[in-house]
Amino acid sequence: MSGSTADLYPRLVAMQRAMAATTFAVLSARAATLISPGQLSVVMEGPPGTEGSLVSDLIASEGPKLLSHLRVSPHPVILAGGEARPLFATRYTSASDPADSRTGIAFPVQLGAMGNGYTVFFAERLELSADILIDLHRKSFSIMREALKLEFGSIAAPESLNAREIECLQLVGNGMKSEAIGDALNLSVHTVNAYLGSATTKLDAVNRIQAIAKAIRIGLIG
Repeated sequence: MSGSTADLYPRLVAMQRAMAATTFAVLSARAATLISPGQLSVVMEGPPGTEGSLVSDLIASEGPKLLSHLRVSPHPVILAGGEARPLFATRYTSASDPADSRTGIAFPVQLGAMGNGYTVFFAERLELSADILIDLHRKSFSIMREALKLEFGSIAAPESLNAREIECLQLVGNGMKSEAIGDALNLSVHTVNAYLGSATTKLDAVNRIQAIAKAIRIGLIG
């Protein structure tokens, strides 16, 4: 385990203890694209124990819903009764349910072009005040920022790409040439090349190939 990873663990454990959770995970989100619905992957998780497959089960059963929520809402997601649902209240209390070991909370973190994801905490019972919810969500942003830097080799966050720049990069990555991209998106070849050029600059890449590789690594395209 690298020093950077080791530094994050005590902070996650402190957050875990603040809500009397049994374990935690940090999940990064690969963005949905024209050919991919997106994907959640595990960046870090708590020590293995009786929880075992909690994280993988969550991704398998609720991954699409969590990805969809991440695109449209900053609200935490409550995991209970075998499903994920947004938390709009300022306080949350769950009844203890040993039969449902997936009770927990997921804090969405949106960092733009740097990446997005969740910090997730599992517990048999949750009792969270507004102050605790806000504090844990704020800390989740710091955790996610450092975890993504670790996962992607300390890539600096580029200037945000717009939707057209991302579309053009994705299509080039699919093997299409500028002329075909222009036909598909109803744009001139000059405009397509301008979008590709600006995306390459924003990603601090030396050429389109490197820009595509960086965009894949930070989850902008698949």
